[in-house]
Amino acid sequence: MELTPERLREIPEAPGVYLFKDPRGEVLYVGKAKNLRRRLASYLTPATPKVRQMLLRAADLETLITRNEKEALILEANLIKKHRPRYNVILRDDKAYPLLRISLSDKFPRLMVVRRRRKGDRALYFGPYPSAGALRQTVKLLTRFFPLRRCSNAEMARRTRPCLYYEIGKCAAPCTGRVKPEDYRRIVEGAVAFLEGRAGDLLSRLRKEMEEAAERLEFERAARLRDRIRALERILEAQAAVLPEEKDLDAFALCERQGKISGAVLFVRRGKLLGHKIFHLRGSPENDLWGALLKQFYDEGKVIPEEVLLPERPAEAGVIEAWLSELRGAPVRIRTPDKEPLLRLLEMARRNAEEALRARLRGESTWEELSREMARVLRLPAPPRRVEAVDLSSLRGTAPVGATVAFLEGEPEKDRYRRYHIRTLSGTPDDYAMLREVLERRLKRGLEEGDLPDLLVIDGGKGHLSTAEEVLRDLELSGRVGLCAIAKEREDEGEKVYIPGRKNPLRLSRHGEVLRFLMRVRDEVHRFVLSFHRRARETRALSSFLDGIPGIGPKRKRELLRHFSSPEEILSAGEERIARLPGFNRSVARSLMEHLRSRT
Repeated sequence: MELTPERLREIPEAPGVYLFKDPRGEVLYVGKAKNLRRRLASYLTPATPKVRQMLLRAADLETLITRNEKEALILEANLIKKHRPRYNVILRDDKAYPLLRISLSDKFPRLMVVRRRRKGDRALYFGPYPSAGALRQTVKLLTRFFPLRRCSNAEMARRTRPCLYYEIGKCAAPCTGRVKPEDYRRIVEGAVAFLEGRAGDLLSRLRKEMEEAAERLEFERAARLRDRIRALERILEAQAAVLPEEKDLDAFALCERQGKISGAVLFVRRGKLLGHKIFHLRGSPENDLWGALLKQFYDEGKVIPEEVLLPERPAEAGVIEAWLSELRGAPVRIRTPDKEPLLRLLEMARRNAEEALRARLRGESTWEELSREMARVLRLPAPPRRVEAVDLSSLRGTAPVGATVAFLEGEPEKDRYRRYHIRTLSGTPDDYAMLREVLERRLKRGLEEGDLPDLLVIDGGKGHLSTAEEVLRDLELSGRVGLCAIAKEREDEGEKVYIPGRKNPLRLSRHGEVLRFLMRVRDEVHRFVLSFHRRARETRALSSFLDGIPGIGPKRKRELLRHFSSPEEILSAGEERIARLPGFNRSVARSLMEHLRSRT
């Protein structure tokens, strides 16, 4: 594509987003600008080989105008996450890290593990925890001292006797009245104080309770409190305080070598180091790495601290600060520190990033090598970059569903996973008809949006491959989308891989990288479609369950099915949340809850 001064004059001098696309319509690069015409004018004289290469591959330019620069930033971040363009910096691990949630609005607050913070939720959230293992240890420790309930509201309402957690001392059993509300509230206050790092206040309160118990001659309770105090003192001695004040911040560092970029982030909460997380970036270090990283690392539902520490200030620091402040609901500051102890935090993050990159370079079989080998073995026209897999599931023809998963350069793209309710099946199981429907829906949409995979992996055998070939021919995609099918091992024959134009299956080495990758993709789509099928069956059962409940007509029923998959989930949500759903009010919500309690 040739970007000429004449073409530039057609582009408005307004804030917005621009997308360079290749001849297939695949997005190569997404950028944002305060002034689109001025920003795109810089591409008339590209500054780097990477930009020149991108312009040579580009066949089209699309611009989207926004009202202001902050809107452009949000749109750019969403488009990068959706398309994951080749020439953008991409955060390969952008999942939400686990959080602890304590539901203070409940009479007996519940301890929950969640991945997202609900907007407007009045519960307390703690984290993020860098791994599920770290979170499990925290929950194990927390419930040892503060036996909070973990069951749902619906499960708690049904219980007539305590659960196993009560028997092992990990729950106070409010479900069966084993603890008074005021005593349980003190347990909650202690847990919150522990998680917030207010150790001094907590220990003082426990010592006071121990002394009062001893004065009342409650020696067993006093002994339990004494043991709890001693254990808590040992734990608090081991916690690392890295700041003199109780401040929340994230400290980032990046390391780049041999075209690879790895990073680390330290999570500091109330002045104490909670943990760290390693991540990897794909893209050119010539870009604004820090801006690209922050726009993908933080989004709706993630816990955002009051300060973000970086070794250098991003070019768009002001607009990123405004965006993060809006998400957090309070001011957020991006800092480049020049004094201790903040410099020490950045140095710690840098050392972790360097070690992560060394480990990555030592052990990584590069995607470029694997994709070239895959192209040779599967007879593809070019090494694949984006690989998708398709699988189906039904139970004797009931609740038939399909699903696709996507991998980009060997890594899962979970935001591109898709689920499909089968529309054309009429009661009789027919794998080939189901596969045809899923493929047609996926590929037709891909043609419309310029979003097609390089390789499609079908979970099945030769018949499934033939069906997929027919769909590609009908849509005139033969040769544009690679294809293979992988059949599960039977009687120690090994996995069979079928490709177009070959009668017999390929027999690949079970230890080879190509087969291992295909099996990984196949197993992931199989897991994904089975979990979707279970939920589809539960939703169908809930739909039947809701029939005949007064006040629940088709519209309200659809709204309930959109949010919940079982009567237990509805009961757990509570009357207040149900009343806030579109088309509901408090009276309808109360009537629904009463009917559900009487029928469960």
